[in-house]
Amino acid sequence: MIKFLTQITRIIFWEPCTSPHKSDFFSAVAKLSPNIEVICCADSELQLDRKAQGWSIKPTEGVHTLIALNATEIDALVREQVASTLHIFSGIRWVPSIVAGLKSVRKHGAKFSIMSEPRVAEGWKGKLRFVQSWLTESWLRKHTEFVLAQGRNGPPWFTSAGYSVERVFPFAYFIDPPKQKNELDSVIEKDKLTIQIGYVGRLVKSKGVFDVVTAISKLGRDAHLSIVGSGPEGQTLKSYCANLQIDAKFLGVLPISEVGQFMQDIDVLVLASTTKDGWGVVVSEALMSGTAVIATTCVGASIMLDNQLFGLCVPAEAPGDIAHAINKLHAMGAFTKANRMQRATMARQCLSAESGAQHLLDIIQWRFADAKRPAPFYKIGDVI
Repeated sequence: MIKFLTQITRIIFWEPCTSPHKSDFFSAVAKLSPNIEVICCADSELQLDRKAQGWSIKPTEGVHTLIALNATEIDALVREQVASTLHIFSGIRWVPSIVAGLKSVRKHGAKFSIMSEPRVAEGWKGKLRFVQSWLTESWLRKHTEFVLAQGRNGPPWFTSAGYSVERVFPFAYFIDPPKQKNELDSVIEKDKLTIQIGYVGRLVKSKGVFDVVTAISKLGRDAHLSIVGSGPEGQTLKSYCANLQIDAKFLGVLPISEVGQFMQDIDVLVLASTTKDGWGVVVSEALMSGTAVIATTCVGASIMLDNQLFGLCVPAEAPGDIAHAINKLHAMGAFTKANRMQRATMARQCLSAESGAQHLLDIIQWRFADAKRPAPFYKIGDVI
């Protein structure tokens, strides 16, 4: 529990849909600030494809969830307690309830902030999005209290689109640590001749999974690849592995209840995306399980890898660099039990739902209570 000194007594999170990961975060905000009412206003329920993976929304302690409000209900919600409510919008476009919420916030002069991934910037469509942001977001730039810009690529996008550097904060998807059968300190360390490598994501070339396979062919040591996910190029990928004689196991889409154990069973997770994305929750799950990560700078969560305890960054479309990074981590002893335990401990200090909630509350204190500006979440415990 924190001593909260601002005039904010209610926080409303505006979401496209409900999510177990966001629910963890919202619940942590409510737990740390019992004097603040926490509401999640979602446009829709949990997506069907997530339900098929075993995802579910557990009762969120301390959080009142509202689903698919109409425009009249949204306006009434915003109109209540205008002076003491902070609205946090996960995006600003396309989602009906978010668009309506922003309209009402503007109408009533309510306080708001933005929590968002960067827009897709690649290609000519990316250039159009950039121009659109400059032309249509003037009011948002002027009035937002702060921007929670997710991942490595979030802050550069928002500052390049004209948002004040002072009000843009790096942010992440903060989640509860994944569940595993055994605590890491009770796992017996074994001498491993074969490096266990994991990939989790869509089976398409833009996610770099083919580069991961190519990298393993260049390792010069025994390695086993476990691939989690599905996608239109899955069969092509299987053929590619066979052609390169790569020891690979295709696990399909894992239920969320099994992801934690999968992470604990591998030595290193590799994400080799070739287009910029927002975060990559699997990176958080891997690091909090003690597993090292290699990722391209296109992966939002690669910001964590600036600390080599967590892993290494590589350029996109560079299989040779991935192979070198795997060998370097092995030589550094990154896969030992001691390093895994240290990695898991530090990752939980930065990436857990509770740490993320504390970071948000620190930002609110900075904005409304003249507190010191908090350092980036991955430098938890510092101030700047």
